[in-house]
Amino acid sequence: MKRTLSLVLILCAFLCACTGKTEFSESFLCGEAEAYAVCEECLLTASAGSVKCFDCAGEQTLDCELEVKPARIAKNGLSAVAYAYGGMSIVFPDGGVIETDNGIRDVQLSAGGYLAVCTEQPGYMGSVTVYSPERERAYKWYCASQRLVSAAVSPDGKYLAALTDEGIRLFSLDSEKEQASFSAQGLRAITWLGDRVCGIGENAAYVCTDKGKSRGMLKFDGKTIGKFGVLDKKLIIEVREHASGGAGEVYILDDDLKVKDRISVGGEVWSLDCRNGKTAVLTQNGVSVYDGAKLLSCRKAQGAEEALLTDSGEIIAVGGGRAWVTEK
Repeated sequence: MKRTLSLVLILCAFLCACTGKTEFSESFLCGEAEAYAVCEECLLTASAGSVKCFDCAGEQTLDCELEVKPARIAKNGLSAVAYAYGGMSIVFPDGGVIETDNGIRDVQLSAGGYLAVCTEQPGYMGSVTVYSPERERAYKWYCASQRLVSAAVSPDGKYLAALTDEGIRLFSLDSEKEQASFSAQGLRAITWLGDRVCGIGENAAYVCTDKGKSRGMLKFDGKTIGKFGVLDKKLIIEVREHASGGAGEVYILDDDLKVKDRISVGGEVWSLDCRNGKTAVLTQNGVSVYDGAKLLSCRKAQGAEEALLTDSGEIIAVGGGRAWVTEK
């Protein structure tokens, strides 16, 4: 009886934490946008035609033009850039711009500040241009015979992993010769877990070394992989019932893709953000912040479409053209 009462009290405390009133320290208008990211302590937004940046007090620090095409943001750690799919401009939060030679298909930002920019390329299936943290062109690879999907530079800035419709191709940034390859079809995204490369498909993930040697594979039969993030060498990945949505779980995987833990979020995952060892998950029930699988906080976030963590531990919730900053 005592044990049952204890469990009831714990459950009540959890529900109260998740349904209690959330106090926001600030609220400001940021406008409707297609993509959001936190860089340093600022909110970066991108929409067809414009890129804007706001500090946590709501002061606008950037208003830059962007092509009137689908807007996207590439982010990693404290850094983020905005671009338009099919456009030819990459916009930085400080107002700097990189102009590409051809239409952009995908941009990935490494932990070390390198950009891997996939573009169209006349006479080829696409190309990848690597830009250094100083925004200088450092490397270019032409994809001749396979459909180019994405690319990412290793955290140490030494290697490029290019994702095609036939798998992963690996290059050293100090050589034009292909270093290794890893065959796997149906992959849609690529990321680095330390010195290992991870390819993510609709219901499976694969990991290999920078020499192309397999180090793990995990399948989720009958389910769909959704959003994902990286914390150190861990992959934080959402797995849901079907492609169009449904209740999801968040898995914490090591760099061998072995399951270290899982989080039952109790709803459909609307957004997932990882920073400084923490994970923020937004569902219809609110935004929850975790340290591993341990719940740290759970707050209401009515009207929010995405929840982002700042470097200082605050939450910025955005939706409906407004941003709310919640103290940690």
